[in-house]
Amino acid sequence: MVLLKHGDFEFKNILKGGYKIKEDEPDVITKIKMSDGSEKRNYGDMPKTYIKIKFGKLNKDTYKEYISHFSKNEDVYSYFSLKEQKMKSKNFFVTLPEVAVESTTNNHIYDEFEVTLEQCGEA
Repeated sequence: MVLLKHGDFEFKNILKGGYKIKEDEPDVITKIKMSDGSEKRNYGDMPKTYIKIKFGKLNKDTYKEYISHFSKNEDVYSYFSLKEQKMKSKNFFVTLPEVAVESTTNNHIYDEFEVTLEQCGEA
C-alpha cells in the first residue's frame, strides 16, 4: 500500500508506525484568554491535515532521491487518507529534519529521520 507520493514517485522505507496523520484539524487563527480564565478561539475557514513520515535507514543514493522530493518549501503531495480510505492530494508546507549520519563508509548510511507536512491549501 502506498502511503505518500510526490508526482509519480512512491515513498517506501517508511518505518513501522512511522506514518502519523491528523486530518481535518481545525485551523486555530487566534487564541484569546478571557478575564474569567476561559479561552476564546477564532478558527480559519479550512481545516488542515498534518502528516509526519518517519523513514528508515537509507543509503546515500536513496537519501538523495528522497530529499530531492522534499526540496521545495511548499509542494503538492498525495497521501493515504485513513479517514476516507483513499489517496488524496493537497498542498503542504515541508519541514525537513536534522539527519544523523550513521556510517560514512563507501555507501553512507543515514539514520532514521522524520519529515513533517502541514497543509497550506488544496491541490
